[in-house]
Amino acid sequence: MSAEPAVEVPASTTDQATQASLAPARARWRFPWARDPHDTRPHVPARRVLALIWPFRGRMLLAGFFLACTSAVALALPLGLQRLIDTVFTRHDPSLLNVVTLALLALFALRGVLDAVQSYLVASTGQRLTADLRERLFAHLERLSLRYYDERRTGELISRVTSDVSLIQTSLTDNVLPLVGQAVTLVGAIAIVATINWRLTLVVLLVAPPASLVAGGIGRRVWSDSSDVQEALAQATGVLEESLGSVRVVKAFGRQDYEATRFSTRIRVLLRAGLRRARVQALLGPVVGFIGFSAVVAVIWFGGREVLAGRLSTGGLVAFVLYLIFVVAPLAALSGLFAQTQAALAAAARVFVVLDEPIEPAEQSTTLPDLPPVEGRITCEHLAFSYLPGRPVLRDVTFEAAPGQVVAVVGPSGAGKTTLLGLLLRLYERDGGAIGMDGHDIDGVNVASLRAQMAFVPQEPVLFSGSVADNIRYGRLDASDAEVAEAARAANAHEFVEQLPDGFATLVGERGIKLSAGQRQRIAIARAILRNPRVLLLDEATASLDNASEALVQDALARLMRGRTTLVVAHRLTTVEDADQILVLDGGAIVERGSHAQLLEQGGLYARLYTRSFAED
Repeated sequence: MSAEPAVEVPASTTDQATQASLAPARARWRFPWARDPHDTRPHVPARRVLALIWPFRGRMLLAGFFLACTSAVALALPLGLQRLIDTVFTRHDPSLLNVVTLALLALFALRGVLDAVQSYLVASTGQRLTADLRERLFAHLERLSLRYYDERRTGELISRVTSDVSLIQTSLTDNVLPLVGQAVTLVGAIAIVATINWRLTLVVLLVAPPASLVAGGIGRRVWSDSSDVQEALAQATGVLEESLGSVRVVKAFGRQDYEATRFSTRIRVLLRAGLRRARVQALLGPVVGFIGFSAVVAVIWFGGREVLAGRLSTGGLVAFVLYLIFVVAPLAALSGLFAQTQAALAAAARVFVVLDEPIEPAEQSTTLPDLPPVEGRITCEHLAFSYLPGRPVLRDVTFEAAPGQVVAVVGPSGAGKTTLLGLLLRLYERDGGAIGMDGHDIDGVNVASLRAQMAFVPQEPVLFSGSVADNIRYGRLDASDAEVAEAARAANAHEFVEQLPDGFATLVGERGIKLSAGQRQRIAIARAILRNPRVLLLDEATASLDNASEALVQDALARLMRGRTTLVVAHRLTTVEDADQILVLDGGAIVERGSHAQLLEQGGLYARLYTRSFAED
């Protein structure tokens, strides 16, 4: 058998977008200090990022206090060495040697204790900040409109919640206090050396301007490259989530190599962006360090002349060199921390883009009055809706469903049947028209109270990776085990659930993969039964089932529909012959309405669809 030919993956729109986002960074390589005016990627003010740490200000201030103490102890060490050299060795006083040595050991021990306390405070604050920001981001994502999700990939959003938040946490907790600590050390060291020898201090001050210019220019380039890295990582995560989530389809079509190549394409884009950032970051520390240690050499040369001229003691020169290292080391550290902070600002910009996304009006309805218990009368007047401007999906849809009535919505694919159910649930905001529930405009009530009186059973039931009982109880979280079992009986699910290895405690796997399609559907129906809604929305609930499973599901649905207002989206028209009212949608408009017999007698679209459906059955 010949080997399958190598798969060449065409450049997708996403790849092109990723490459386009990386192009501006390459164009800026010659002038890293100049920001490209054509760069449209989001930026975020540093003060907004720092505001994230405000709720933890008490812990951070305490950690800052311990860090200041640590820096003060560190700054005292060279003075101790100067005392040791100038006093002990010059006077040959062994008792003073013992005192100074013990004092130095005590200082080192004190610094270790202070550093340990400060490190714990910073690390624990970072964990709290990460948890807080991820909870906030997830809660906001849950309240965004379905239109937002229609335009984005799940993997990219996962990258925002995981990778980007981690970068922000690193900057705010692991970097902010060290940044302050290094600045304190720098200022303190300069102040002390000025008291030792002002001439040498001038040499030190010559280090700061060039080091700052280099750090600033390269830091801006790091921001740009970090933005590219995070975007490429989000693209790769998107492919990973898609491929693993659809692994059965991938294997069924033998597309493992194709998916591996698709993922490899994104990873190589990520690698190129990461290598560019690594090259820039690799330059930052050494360049600043070279500038600083060149100053150390100059100080040793100039200080040696001062010692020979009698204007500076040997101990003073040693202390001065140590303090100069205290100046150079913070400059090198500050440049690295600055680069990491720029990377975090790029990640923060991506997170705030999500947090700034407006919440859909339905989710802002918490201040509106609750919908009182309803009988289930639904009125729709002149509904209009479109996903894209100028391309209407529903046009002038008007109908009424009486309490307890079964209304079937039928029509060809793309007619807007499922969209109509989404509008009733306020999953989308309509462009025009009105929807009433027992005379209450659904826009004027709390959406949670509206949905609490409705239940939705989709064509493809969605189960979560918990137990069977957990998935049924999703309909009403405070339901008892007895109520869960009773709902399963009403849904014709109790018998097969009892035969599972752990009964109702059996884990169903991701998306309920351990259960058959019919079993998943009956679990979804049990969930709806447990909810005990006044209005039931069924979206082709038996379309993908075999005859045996369909019979069990139809029997369960019959119990569920009894006494409730029900809207049924149906593809197989033989399942809605007994509906009280049938609405025929075509091109987003109701073209026919009536009972099954009336519509057959008209001989229109419904009759043609029914004849075809009956032939398929």
